[in-house]
Order: sequence, then C-alpha cells, then structure tokens
Amino acid sequence: MIDKLIRGHIFTNTTNRIFRAFEIILRIITIFIKVLNKFLNLVISSRLDTLFRRLGRRMVIRGIKVNDNSILFATDQGEYTCNPKYIAEEVLRRKLPYEITWALKGGALGPFPAEFNLVRGGSPNYYRAVASSKIVVQNGHSLQRNGANKNKGQLWLQTWHGSLGLKKLEGAGGDDKFYRRMQRLDMQQTDYIITNSEFEDNVFSSTYWGGVPILRKGHARNDILLDKSKENSKYLRKKILKRLNIKDTGQKFLLFAPTHNDKVSERSYGNIDFDALREVLADKFGGTWEILIRTHNSNKGRSSKWLAGLPLYCYNASFYPDMQELLVVADAGVTDYSSWICDYILTKKPSFLFGTNISMYKQTRGFYHKFEKTPFTIATSNKELIDNISKFNQNNYNEKVDKFLDDCVCIDDGKSASRIVDEIERLMKNKA
Repeated sequence: MIDKLIRGHIFTNTTNRIFRAFEIILRIITIFIKVLNKFLNLVISSRLDTLFRRLGRRMVIRGIKVNDNSILFATDQGEYTCNPKYIAEEVLRRKLPYEITWALKGGALGPFPAEFNLVRGGSPNYYRAVASSKIVVQNGHSLQRNGANKNKGQLWLQTWHGSLGLKKLEGAGGDDKFYRRMQRLDMQQTDYIITNSEFEDNVFSSTYWGGVPILRKGHARNDILLDKSKENSKYLRKKILKRLNIKDTGQKFLLFAPTHNDKVSERSYGNIDFDALREVLADKFGGTWEILIRTHNSNKGRSSKWLAGLPLYCYNASFYPDMQELLVVADAGVTDYSSWICDYILTKKPSFLFGTNISMYKQTRGFYHKFEKTPFTIATSNKELIDNISKFNQNNYNEKVDKFLDDCVCIDDGKSASRIVDEIERLMKNKA
C-alpha cells in the first residue's frame, strides 16, 4: 500500500478502473439498444410502415374522382421511350384534348414534350395522378411495383416492352414468389393487353394476363422501324450522334445490346473481340465501323465503369433513352437473347446472336423459340460470331425474317400507334 502511495497514482488508477467498468457497461447497453432497434425495425416498424403506406395509397383513391379527359403513361424505364412514348406522340399529333401525365423515375433524362404534366414515381403526386387518370398506359410492372391502386372507372392498358421474344418472360414458370404476385395483380388490374401477334397473344395469356382481353393492334414503338424515309433516318442519326458526342464521319454502326441475367449480374460483352468484329464487318459490308454498346437498363448505372478501357471506336449508349431510335441508326445488331432483336428484324438489317452462356441461360430462364427456326445464327465464341458474319446472306436472311414473322402472325406494319389511339378515343367516350 505504501509503495502505491509513493508512486502517487492510486486514486487515478482506481478512478480509471471505475470509469472503464462504466464504459464497458454503457457499450453493452448501446449494442443492446442498436440490436433491439434493428430488430424492431425489421419485425415491427417496417411492417407498420408498409401497412400505413398501403393505407395512405388507398385513402388517395377515396378522395379523388377520375378525370374522364386524362391519360397517364408509365414505363419501367421511367424515360420517354417504348410503346407509351409513341402512343403519346400520336395523341399529340392528333391534337386530342386530353391531359397527359408522364411518370418519371429518378435520373430520367428526357426531354419530355412541353404538353406533359410530369410526376415522379412513388411520390404523393404520382399516386394522385394515377388515381385520377381515366386511362393508364404502362409497358411493364412499374405501377404494381410502386403499389399503385386502381380507382373505380379507370382503364389500365398494358403494352409490355418486348416483342416476339427469344427468352421467356420473367417468372414464366410460375415458381417465383415476386412474379406470382405480379401475375395476380396484372390479372386483377389490367383491362386490356396490347399485342402485335398471335405468338404474343399466347405468351401473355399463359403468363401474367390470363383472361385479360387482348387488343392485337401492333406495337407503336415499331412504327419508326418501318418508316423508310431518308429524312427520318438522317434526322435521327444527327440527333443520336450529337447526344452521344460522336463525330459523324459517314461511319457505319453496330449496336451491341445484351439482355440481363436474373440470377447473375455479368458483363456479357466483356469477352467479345471488338477488333476482329470491326474488321469482319468492314470486309463483309464495307465502310468503317464503330460500335454502340447499350447495357440493359438495370445495369446502365454501372456501364461507365464496365466500358472503361474499351477501344475508342466503342461508345456507351446505355443512357440514350430510346432504344428504337438506336435501332434506326444501327446498320447491324448483335445481342445475346434480348427481345429488341425481334423488333430489329422488321428493318431487314443484319442481326446476330452471341450467347456464351446459352446452356446456363436455357436452364435459368429458357427460350420460346428454337434458334434454327428464327432468322438468327447463334454463336458461342468469337470465332463462331466472326464466321456467322462472314457467311451472312441477305437474301436467305430476308426469307427467314418473313417466315418467322408469318409464323408468329405479326401485324406490325407502321400503323400501330394509329390503331391504338383509335381504340383510346373509343374508350375515352365510354363513361364510367
């Protein structure tokens, strides 16, 4: 004891021990409180928040009357694109007296027509706009994902965003909880499903929209692909190259746009030999070729990082909002299994499949068509892709395209938007 007194730290050491004990106790209490808070948030608070969100969305409907002169458009992309865009443009072209609202997503680039009212998806005004619109047009499940409720007297139209697709729709096997929920909501809420073919009639009826009335009017987004005027293609080329900051040297463009994989997030373009691809395109079709790469919409946020380091003749087109405009400008196309290729064949321009993971994709997703019955050659390696391009025969390809479209009973003819808006005008006259 005397030695401790001599050293002179007896009270300091004792005080430190006491406060260290308190500190340990406080840390244990803090950890317990954090764990308890996390548990309450996961088990109780989040569920209560969900219940109150649903209650608030239902209350919106109770307090809002449907405006018989209004249309709301929503795309899964949130951008001004796909079927809703071209239906809306036909409405504007006819100068119909409808109030148009467009549902945005965060980061949407536009530009949007000045005539539109814009609302951000998931916002309070979004739910009010959905509830007050006489007709709601969407190309996916954005309304269902956002938990929007259908109001009395409304008509919900579905256009979807694929066409004559190679790959099966998500959850087509009915074994996924999320997609089973989407199927239930689609069948309850959708008044009409718009298709472009007998093939789509069968696919849509057997997946999400069983029993929903079908309007086989064609896909409005494909009208632009059947516009053969040089003025249109010249205008779109200038528009796209300016937006992508590409100098126009008279070059030709290959569009490479892979789909996404439900199970694996991967850069399916990473193993393409772009130099060899560019060389064979020049040898086969002439001219100087450059490459537009468009990742799937779900991956575009990572596209800048993924595409860094590619040759200078490769350009990132992932943020360009309208895929159909890119299809007009592209002189040839390559994808793995994305359905845009089934739109692109309407142009009769060369298109090729490059699927290095075809066995895995067949197991995890599956396909509607046997590849040998489509217009496309399928390559699983760079060598096969180069060979398929070098052996491409335009006349044989044209015949295969015509047969494929005939087998699907496709009606796309460049007048789909007109037929759809005719139907919208008829529906608008029907009072609830």
